[in-house]
Amino acid sequence: MKKFKVVAASAVALSAALASGSALAHGTLAVTTAKYNAASVAANGGLITVPWNGSASATYTVNANGAGNSLDVNSRFTVTLPTGFTFASPPQVIVGGTLNVNGNTVTPTGAAGQGVGFNTATFFVNQDVLNGGGIPAGGTLSLAQVSVQNAVALETPGAALNISVFSDENSQIDNNDGNPPVPVSPPSPEVTFASDTGVTATFIGGGASIDLGPGSLGSLFGNGPVGSDTTTANIGTITLTSSHSLSADGTMAEALATTDTATLTIGGFFNAIASGTATGANTVTIAPNAGNLVFTDVDVTAPIVVTLTALGTPGTLLQQNPSSTGSTLPVRGTPGFVVNFAPTGAEDFLAGNATDATDSIVYTNGVAIPVTNFLTGTDAGYTSILRVNNAGTSPVQLFALVQPYSGGPQLVGSLNTTLGGGTGTIFFEPTIEGDIPGFHLANSGQRATLTVIAVGEAAAGQVAASDLLVNPGGVVVNVN
Repeated sequence: MKKFKVVAASAVALSAALASGSALAHGTLAVTTAKYNAASVAANGGLITVPWNGSASATYTVNANGAGNSLDVNSRFTVTLPTGFTFASPPQVIVGGTLNVNGNTVTPTGAAGQGVGFNTATFFVNQDVLNGGGIPAGGTLSLAQVSVQNAVALETPGAALNISVFSDENSQIDNNDGNPPVPVSPPSPEVTFASDTGVTATFIGGGASIDLGPGSLGSLFGNGPVGSDTTTANIGTITLTSSHSLSADGTMAEALATTDTATLTIGGFFNAIASGTATGANTVTIAPNAGNLVFTDVDVTAPIVVTLTALGTPGTLLQQNPSSTGSTLPVRGTPGFVVNFAPTGAEDFLAGNATDATDSIVYTNGVAIPVTNFLTGTDAGYTSILRVNNAGTSPVQLFALVQPYSGGPQLVGSLNTTLGGGTGTIFFEPTIEGDIPGFHLANSGQRATLTVIAVGEAAAGQVAASDLLVNPGGVVVNVN
């Protein structure tokens, strides 16, 4: 078996542009991604150990192209790190799967620490004194484990970065990777370096419904037959586990420890919620009428079950959290629950989020009537009027649910009216604003989506609602 020398030359200070190669590329580069725990990299100041040929590798294979089929003696092989990264220890290459130092495969030349502090390193292919020749087709050049500094890009989860390599200065130009040289990067979608939060988060929603039927009147969570409704609802289970990405020293991250705690923030609509609990949590805060659930000092070594408790006051309408797949109501913005997590103790992970697009809390056993997506504010002779008719024989309570175009949470409030059977009524836009906490349209140029909730014994089809727009001069038109 032949041996070859690859002698490290002076490191090249200029970074080669990343590229996928060219039609003249003489070799191909394959990598196994080295994914790092961003928190660990940040804690180590951007200094990492790259475990080439361990849990990650980068190997250049010489291709046969009919032009000598080798990297020629005295040719150069250049390795370029991602932008900003520099070598913190002398880089080495492995030829043909065997690392031999001091006279066989890699012999540093010049001062000790060759390549340290540079973004690129260049190696010369030298003739072996016994066997001669270059590196033939099918031969490989792999990177050996090395220390890399300034890897600050890996301190942010979601990083995706590549090294590049190229061979040039061959006696036959066709043996070069392009002419002039074109760096060879791994084929898409392979990446050399990546990063994550250090944990994998999953959220599996529990699902719940709000019973709009008689008795509950939207104040309790539906739980089967009438009379079995409850004030509590399980909205889902959150699980955080180690992502098993690499620590800064190149070792595989261990499982989360009992010292690892987190703050969980759950975005959603929490009108009429009295409290929330999460297994393993210390405290919870709920913003009035909407906002977020915030749990602190949560033990993340076990699944976290989150439960809501309603006020349960008849006529105090709970607010639904519709999903993108389970709601018929007009919803602007992101529906459903979004769970955000952030470390609070002696952790080894960064913040992130988890969602369940199918999870929801929706209304049942009542009438939810989409009215308009053009409810407008009042000024300059313009105003909106809500008209509601009850064709049934039983009275209903009316609530309004609005979603301003400007964003933010849905807002809900009682219209403070019990509408008797066979009757109708109207509400002017300023009255609707006064009945819904936090809702305000400053002028006729501002818009909101409006849904009416009819609570009581009214069956679908008995209650109807529509939107009227009053224009300057008193002209009234219907608006959908």
